This record gives sequence, structure tokens and C-alpha cells, in this order.
Amino acid sequence: MAIVILFLSLISCSVFGQNDTSHTFIYTPNATLKEGVYFSYDRFIKQQPLLFVKIVNYDNYSDKESFFKQKNIQILDEYGIAKTIDTRTIWGYVLNNMLFINYNKEFYRVSYLGTLSHFLATQTVRNYTTPYDPYYGYYAPYPMQAYETTNIVQNVIDFKTGKIYPFTPEAMLALMSDDTELFNEYNALKKKKKKEMIFYYLRKYNDKHPLILYK
Repeated sequence: MAIVILFLSLISCSVFGQNDTSHTFIYTPNATLKEGVYFSYDRFIKQQPLLFVKIVNYDNYSDKESFFKQKNIQILDEYGIAKTIDTRTIWGYVLNNMLFINYNKEFYRVSYLGTLSHFLATQTVRNYTTPYDPYYGYYAPYPMQAYETTNIVQNVIDFKTGKIYPFTPEAMLALMSDDTELFNEYNALKKKKKKEMIFYYLRKYNDKHPLILYK
């Protein structure tokens, strides 16, 4: 009898632990994120930032976003000793209740936050061209010239894994593969319609699978 009671007790504790939501909350635009610096995706999910008061000279910058454009910053460790770190080691930071994500060594604001999050970024592409000569044509004996162009790109963050993908229909299909209904619905659309409806399905997925954060 004692063994049965113990067994039932363990099941009860297990079920309670699985359903206990007292330490988590569903993110909505009205929710408050903890401000500070996050050194990993996991730290953000757990809402465990390094507070801005622990960052040396942070308060001296009126433009807070420009502060994180520095190559290195100093933080105070648990003993109050200043420690220099590479800014590129920061995963992201929350300022004024907005998440800024580190992408290609720069920080960009996440415009739409959810289990699948959307943000815009710039990407520099190096191009090469062969000079044209009226006499030799395009096969002139001159070295190729290089020039750079900067494009705006759209990306999506999968907060199930913390990975970043280009915001394309192909990526969305892969990211929605755990929801058979939405996957089949989106996959049935024509190619052009997939592009037109991509943000709609991003929102639709997030409505069914909201982002869960820790308090």
C-alpha cells in the first residue's frame, strides 16, 4: 500500500512540474522584457541579462545604440572588477523593451518578436567587373575591378533553436514543419502567393505557438 501511495505521489509531482507555469509567461507586445545584455539565446529565453549598471561607461552615452558599435566594452564581474570583452560575443540586448540581435557583427532591432521573429539587416556584397575598352572590348588586358553594394535583407529567428535563417518561403516551410496543418496549407499555395502571404503565415504560426519566456 505504501508503495502505491509513493508511486501516485511521484506521478502527481511530475504532472504538477510539467504544468507549472508560475515561472514562465507568454510573450505579447504588452509584455515587459528584462533590460540588459544577453550573452546567449538561452539567457534571453530565461530572461537572465547582465544589467546595464554592470557595464562601464554605459550611462555616459546618450545614444545607447552607438555604445554597442564599439569593438570592445568593459563589464563588472561579480567582484566589481572591470573586465574587457569583445562586443561581438554579445548575443543581443534589450533596450526600451526592444530586442536588438547581433547579426554579422552588428546589432539590429527585432521588429516582430515571437517564436518565429522577423528583423531587417544590411548585407554588404562584393562584386567584380571587367573594365570595357573600346579597342579590346571586354577582354582587355586589365585587372577586374571590385565594388561593394549594400542590400537590405530580411531574416527570421527561430526561437525554438536560436538559429537565424533568411526570410524566404523555403525557410518558412522548414520552420513550420512541426505544424502539419499550417505546413500543408502554406505549401499548397502557388510560388507567388507564398511570397505574398509569408508574413501572414509567420503571424499565424506564432498565434498557435506563442513564445514562452521565463519570469
